[in-house]
Amino acid sequence: MKHSKTKHSIPTHLLKCFQFIWTKNYCFAFPVLCILLLTGCGKDNPPASPFSDISWNHTAEDIIAYEGDGYSTYDSVYGGICYTYPKAYQDRQGTIKYMFDEKGRLMSIAWTYSAEEEQELYDFYDFIEEDVNTLTNETEVTSNAGHVWHREEGNIVLSLMITSDLKALQYAYLHPDVSNSPKETN
Repeated sequence: MKHSKTKHSIPTHLLKCFQFIWTKNYCFAFPVLCILLLTGCGKDNPPASPFSDISWNHTAEDIIAYEGDGYSTYDSVYGGICYTYPKAYQDRQGTIKYMFDEKGRLMSIAWTYSAEEEQELYDFYDFIEEDVNTLTNETEVTSNAGHVWHREEGNIVLSLMITSDLKALQYAYLHPDVSNSPKETN
């Protein structure tokens, strides 16, 4: 019976690493290397929102590197700084806001959009609400009154502001540390 040669499915750089460990008598490091490989060492957390690849563990420096230098700032409601950038989402040009607390931790990522026509905002609100309901397996519809989805990984808040002077929608993802649980009813 002939044995066929099979190609290794382990990448070459990992094989070289294993060979180095074995030949240098670093056998004690082998279990540590295996644990690191299996746990996905160095993998970023998933994005905190659908309109940015930033996750809660990113810093202001990370955001500037990701979004660029074209930002403006103001005081964040969380005691730190809010960085804003022009940002398109779902083919609509709006503004993204990254809000930090006084310790420099990212607490909120929000995208805002304003329009001349109220109906455009109502329709877009309905689109986002349906999308988030699908994501969270909820079915509640709020008739554009504002909606909060309470989740362990942080609340999602969708709101509309329509006045004679302002017509805007805000879609925000909150860090779990600043998210509220639903109020209990008796």
